[in-house]
Amino acid sequence: KYERLPRVELTGVLDDRDGGDGGEPENYLIVGVDNASGLDEDDPVRRGRDDLSRSDTIMILRIDPRSRQAALLSLPRDLWVPIAGTNSHQRINTAIERGGPQLLIRTIREYLGIRIHHYVQVDFASFQGLVEAVDGVPVYVPHPARDRQTGLNLSRGCVTLDPEQALAYVRSRHYEERIDGEWVEDPRSDLGRIQRQQDFIRRALSRAIDRGARNPRRLDELIDVGLDGITVDDELTADDIFRLGN
Repeated sequence: KYERLPRVELTGVLDDRDGGDGGEPENYLIVGVDNASGLDEDDPVRRGRDDLSRSDTIMILRIDPRSRQAALLSLPRDLWVPIAGTNSHQRINTAIERGGPQLLIRTIREYLGIRIHHYVQVDFASFQGLVEAVDGVPVYVPHPARDRQTGLNLSRGCVTLDPEQALAYVRSRHYEERIDGEWVEDPRSDLGRIQRQQDFIRRALSRAIDRGARNPRRLDELIDVGLDGITVDDELTADDIFRLGN
């Protein structure tokens, strides 16, 4: 099924892997795009949205085959940077809208000095599909929580997030908790969201491994979700995916 993955041509933009044998660390740029075009017409997330793609979430996954460890770096979407190839500064999340993933990759490399070897893009619908394929993702919520902009509404305790609430949770920048009878907004804004996103990814990975590794049918469902809306660079090979899985 790997041949059916949606592709974006990034030849000449990505860095070559040292040695080419899979022994050197690799950086995967993971972008969650603010695009609701794949959702149902009546989905509340679509309200007031167009079908343009903007980078709502930007992460760099660094894989080190020798240590068998992975590290995740999140870039705040409002990080003010010089945009590559221009004489202007702007928020980093505008780069993909102005010049596609090519411009975002060049900006990260030129400003932050981070080499990007592969690219992965996920939209709202694909994210929800992944959550649905693993029967939701359990998270611990210490206080009742809400975000009136994303539609988040959670009770206190261990909650298994369904696709809609999972998307509202990871997108929340105005996260409020009810503490001692008062609603208090998280003052960290995007930094608080980054912390919740990284925690969510760890939990989702654990859930996917638990569901997929023991159930070939479920693993096949996860792959099908990826084929529906996860876009990768044109240089990602089947061997790269197997190495990443291992």
